[in-house]
Amino acid sequence: MWRKLQQKYGVEGEGGSMPPGDDAAPAAVPGMRTSYVPPSMRGQAGAGVAGSALARMAAMPQYDDRDQSSLRVTNISEETTEADLQVLFAPYGRIARIYLAKDRETMISRGFAFVSFVHRQDAERAMGALQGHGYDHLILKIEWAKPSAPKPDAGGGGEGGLSSGYTSGYGKALAQDTKERVSYASNLTANR
Repeated sequence: MWRKLQQKYGVEGEGGSMPPGDDAAPAAVPGMRTSYVPPSMRGQAGAGVAGSALARMAAMPQYDDRDQSSLRVTNISEETTEADLQVLFAPYGRIARIYLAKDRETMISRGFAFVSFVHRQDAERAMGALQGHGYDHLILKIEWAKPSAPKPDAGGGGEGGLSSGYTSGYGKALAQDTKERVSYASNLTANR
């Protein structure tokens, strides 16, 4: 490229020097080992094996680590807010997330919440200190939150895409939800 620019502007041979790395080194030869190591492989013993870090990550079990440091807090009054829970649990460590279950229509607390700490040790301290603690005239019950169940695939389950097999929403299959042929004229000619 440098030579083409020199020819274009009529300055061929002037100066005689090429920019470093332009035409001085030949193109990479297949199989030739270079000193470049991709960032994902730096600091590893197997840096010469392409994709080893990615392969290790793919082999790891996938789970939400928030479940490991989450507490389920029950027996909460209806007037409790997320800010109240933040003030109550903050002295025990860094909080990652607070979820206060509320009724969808009235937006009133349903009486339980999940508090996720960044570190499990902080959650253990909070659990030990606040178990049976009186708060807003009620006694708190705190336990480890159970891991979230994996959500079923959309459309998976049974007939019609839901686990119950019904898509009508009325508790039983309607004609459009079944695979058998239904004769609508049979309703008109039934013996009375």
